Amino acid sequence: MLYLLFWLACESGSNIKATNASPTIAITSHQDGDTVYSGIDIEFRGTASDPNDMSSELEVEWRAGDRVLCPFAIPDIGGESICSGALQEDEDSITVVVRDDENSTSTASVELTLMNSEAPQVVIREPMATGAYYQDILIAFEGEVQDAEDQPSSLVIEWESSVDGVLLLTPIPDSNGFFSDFTNLSVGEHGISLSVTDSSGKIATATTSITVKEANTTPSCSITAPLTGAAGGFGDLVVFTASVSDDDIPSHELSVEWSSDKDGSLGFSTPNSSGGVTFPYADLTIDTHVVSMIVTDEVGASCVTDIVYTVGGPPQIMLLSPINGDLYNDGSGIVFSATIEDEEDSASVLDVSWSSDQDGVFSTQGPNPSGSIQFTDNSLSVGAHIITVSATDSDGLYAEASVSISVNGLPTSPSVSITPDPATTSDDLIVNATGSVDPEGTSVTYSYAWFVDGATTGMTSASLPFANTAKGEEWSVHVTPSDGMGQGLYAQASITISNQAPEITTVMITPSTPSTQDTLSCSYVANDVDGDPVSVAYAWYEGNNLLSSTTLTLEGPFLSGDTLTCRLTPSDGEDVGSFVEASVVISNTAPAISSLSIGPTSLYTNDIATATISANDADGDSLTYTWDWYVDSGTGPSQVQSQTSTGTSNTLDGVYHFDRDDEIIVEVTVDDGSAATIQQANPIVIQNTPPTAFNELISPTEPVAGIDDLVCIVQTSDADGDGVSVQYEWYKDGVLTTNTSDTVLSVDTSSGDSWECIITPNDGTDDGLSVQVSVIVDAKAEGAGAFQGAPF
Repeated sequence: MLYLLFWLACESGSNIKATNASPTIAITSHQDGDTVYSGIDIEFRGTASDPNDMSSELEVEWRAGDRVLCPFAIPDIGGESICSGALQEDEDSITVVVRDDENSTSTASVELTLMNSEAPQVVIREPMATGAYYQDILIAFEGEVQDAEDQPSSLVIEWESSVDGVLLLTPIPDSNGFFSDFTNLSVGEHGISLSVTDSSGKIATATTSITVKEANTTPSCSITAPLTGAAGGFGDLVVFTASVSDDDIPSHELSVEWSSDKDGSLGFSTPNSSGGVTFPYADLTIDTHVVSMIVTDEVGASCVTDIVYTVGGPPQIMLLSPINGDLYNDGSGIVFSATIEDEEDSASVLDVSWSSDQDGVFSTQGPNPSGSIQFTDNSLSVGAHIITVSATDSDGLYAEASVSISVNGLPTSPSVSITPDPATTSDDLIVNATGSVDPEGTSVTYSYAWFVDGATTGMTSASLPFANTAKGEEWSVHVTPSDGMGQGLYAQASITISNQAPEITTVMITPSTPSTQDTLSCSYVANDVDGDPVSVAYAWYEGNNLLSSTTLTLEGPFLSGDTLTCRLTPSDGEDVGSFVEASVVISNTAPAISSLSIGPTSLYTNDIATATISANDADGDSLTYTWDWYVDSGTGPSQVQSQTSTGTSNTLDGVYHFDRDDEIIVEVTVDDGSAATIQQANPIVIQNTPPTAFNELISPTEPVAGIDDLVCIVQTSDADGDGVSVQYEWYKDGVLTTNTSDTVLSVDTSSGDSWECIITPNDGTDDGLSVQVSVIVDAKAEGAGAFQGAPF
């Protein structure tokens, strides 16, 4: 770049001064009167510009009232400045200031309406920490919200569980802020949170904790006294005792009601904390009563149990066998025995029946004369039975004794298969057993027994590892179903181990990145799990075209970009395995750069830098060159020129692109149309250019001795734009004087003197070439002469 500095020592000189234009700034995010809330982060945006400077040379500061909200910072490349912060009370004035690198500033401001926002209030009404909740029963979610600024309907409400996450509820508050909805929760300890967000972003949260249990279980209940079949006299006080429990709530929270099938409701009891129940009653009518106890929990699930109690003198029964809780497998004989007595009648005249609550009466076997009964029966159906023996005397009074037993149904035989089928020596054998059905719905499990060629192996899992098998062996498995109480009939399946085809595990072509003149070689690794020898068939393809070679090698030449494939197909003499392929692509050779330099080695501000490259392409492709020039002025390299050509040199003009102390760099991309090579030349630093002096003269040009001062005048310039200073030397008649100023006073001149002024410019770094000028005092006098000088 060229800068000229003119320095004139004359009375009528003038100064030229460039005026810096001030930057501008505008707030784009808010306008006067906008409403905002204190204590909440607000994003302010503004756009700055300057006709003299780029955005990177500007700085922007944001103020809230007198407080600096965001300190001076450089805006983005588009001039946009962003400031985020929370306003404090009375900070309703926002001011943005922009300054350029000469400290010229501009401001913009907005007046906002600042509101003090209060957080909403929220209360959880339901669920409560003391409540009982179940997985299968809807749970009520109720709450109440209030907000000083917003209507309840505009608030954002969200329920969340620490176990189930955000709940899919629709909390729509009424005008009083009350809302409710229902949903189910999973089993576990839940932290329940209710959060409310108002329009200013403030959040209030209420929390509680509840326990959600498994599905509600029915209460358990049993009458412990009197025993079923007991009797008593009319008007006797009968003390009924019972035991109740519930897995979900304390026993004392259960409701207990007593009733008779003859007299109706008898009354209510309250269990104690241990589940004990006592109900004294003396008003049963003369009859045989089925006395029932109904136990109900807090959600209406109930348990009913009963006994037979006779008021009068019925027979007495002692049930000896089976006993309560006995379990029998389907089809097995069950021994039934009892003793029966009656105060009025002999045992032989009593009417006796044995019945099941599932199958009805299955025997009428009565007692022998001594009152004993015993028989065996295997006709009961599968399931739980309450066996009741009933004896009725001649007065019609009867007694009963009951016992609970179960007849277990055995699971059916399963359907059994072995997979895979066919199987080889590399396959684990997996048993698939399905279809066994247990009459009671109990889960069925299976046991396994493996046999090879008919011999037991001791292996009992549902899978057989492949390491145990060999080609040609016959393997079978017996699968037996069980419901945990008995075993059903087994089923079986068999399979013979087949030959497994060999496989190619690795195939490779070398070289892996071939050129057009290479010979390709195909190698492999094969495996046969049966230990059979493996042979391989070769096939070569160019794209989809089958080539003639059937050996492990394929000779060139090839075309750049061709895709060549080696296909190998293995065989063990019994089976042919799957073919495996490997492919390579004939590669283009990237251009090679042998040299790249910038000249001349010493560059100055207004010089032209020339980059020269030497490159070649092994494939003979035509080359293009992209020349990217960068200049680093101390802030990092910046691209100033990019040109693409087929020539091997390129220039950068210093008049337009670089100055003293800049570092210039060139990066060249050599492209052959398929691949490119990039190289950067060694950078060069621009040298200082010495200043120049010109248009030198001594004024006046025809001085008169004793009257005219001699003034040495010169103009200077510096290509780097540096300030130039000037050094003066005066010679009188060829002798150096001590005068170093630009002026020789008239009193120091005499007619006929020869004065010479030598001027040397300096830019603070280097001296420029000196120039000289001379004059003769009273030159018009006879014999005198004058001349102007030149640089030397």
